[in-house]
Amino acid sequence: MTVLLRNTFKAWIDRAPGAPPKLVMVGDVRVPTDGWQARLTRRSPQGINPKILILDVNTQRPGGEAQEAITTIPLRYEESPPQDEYGQVMIANGKAEIVVRVCGSN
Repeated sequence: MTVLLRNTFKAWIDRAPGAPPKLVMVGDVRVPTDGWQARLTRRSPQGINPKILILDVNTQRPGGEAQEAITTIPLRYEESPPQDEYGQVMIANGKAEIVVRVCGSN
């Protein structure tokens, strides 16, 4: 089972000089064994509020045997330029959801 580590999720708009603005979303998930893969993907279709970006955590279990050791996987999503002026990002894994506010710059 994949667990969203609530306090690790952050989102901001990176406005580095010389580059277009970029939405950056980071956070961690915890899985029960090693060998898992996880990534954030943009949900399609998005929800009814265009100011909330919805991202899904997609995980893949390891094939074969895996060592039972609780493992933390870092996640990162980037969108450049942001497709809207997002105020929030919702992260969902099918069992839980986290909503974080998008900071103006980092």
